[in-house]
Amino acid sequence: MAEDITAGIENCVASCARVERGQSVCIVTEEGVADAAVVQALTESARDRGGAVHVVNGPAIPKERPEEIPSAVLDAYGRADVLFAHYPSLKREELHHHFPGEARVRVPNRARTVALMSSDWAAFPYSVQRALADTLDVLSAPGKAWRITSPNGTDVRGTFGARESTVAQAYFVEDEGGRARRNFPGGVHSPVVAVATEGVIVADHVAKFGGMPESVRLELKDGRVVSLEGGDPSMHEALNATDGFIDSWHAGVNPKTIVPMARADNPVQWYSYSHCSPTIVHFHVGRSHDPVDVACFDQTIEIDGRTVYDEGKLTIWDEPEVENAANAARMADSMMANTPMTLD
Repeated sequence: MAEDITAGIENCVASCARVERGQSVCIVTEEGVADAAVVQALTESARDRGGAVHVVNGPAIPKERPEEIPSAVLDAYGRADVLFAHYPSLKREELHHHFPGEARVRVPNRARTVALMSSDWAAFPYSVQRALADTLDVLSAPGKAWRITSPNGTDVRGTFGARESTVAQAYFVEDEGGRARRNFPGGVHSPVVAVATEGVIVADHVAKFGGMPESVRLELKDGRVVSLEGGDPSMHEALNATDGFIDSWHAGVNPKTIVPMARADNPVQWYSYSHCSPTIVHFHVGRSHDPVDVACFDQTIEIDGRTVYDEGKLTIWDEPEVENAANAARMADSMMANTPMTLD
């Protein structure tokens, strides 16, 4: 095998999932979505760390019946201490109903191929990714002011709220070991609650839609969308079906994010990968577990006047927690640079 997946596997099992001796470890895999070599390497690595590993395979879940989760898969989610998930057809909205207070370590793994597991994205130290996300969590303290601008015309501002985000409850559960859901390679920082949001979001991408004939302009007042322009009628319909409030927003924190397909070929899958990059910030429209995501590219984000993203690039590398994590991981400076992505 030409590609070396060792660094990615170690990062996934030891740094992200932190598998320990005696834990029950399940690897659930949808038929046809993961390379056998990746599943085998995860199995061997988890067993080397003392985990009792069970591999569960299952069929894809029909789009028209998303609630039909195979019993063996659902059982694995219920009994594992640590779970590696290769199940793109199993949506978190459906899973949330079964495990609203999820406490296990669940690792949705996007590096399902040898090529992805051998990439810099998979090798980017998870400890540094967490330090970046944790630092942004601290900087986004309730009451602080934020502003987001983008080259395409976004200019929106607000303050951080103290209430817990509805979206965050579906994404993450906090426990002593950190997030129950630890996306790999990841990642994004925690959704930050948006309060008193005012201005304009010019969306370069709307998740779950097959294309962007033109940007969608969302005008916001008192935290809510008050008008829509551009895009197509189906996007307007989806956005108007929500309560219109900006629940929260967050941006990518893994600068080595790569996307294994072109945006034009599969916009839905493209977004599921690309939003992990600092190049993208996305807003959750609708206070529910299934909001409509609207994304902007190459954004600049300011918190109380301090720039934390500058035209899609992180600027917090000198924060003590981030710097210490990078030094401990012996991370090369080259890992701080964004991997270029095709955004058109």
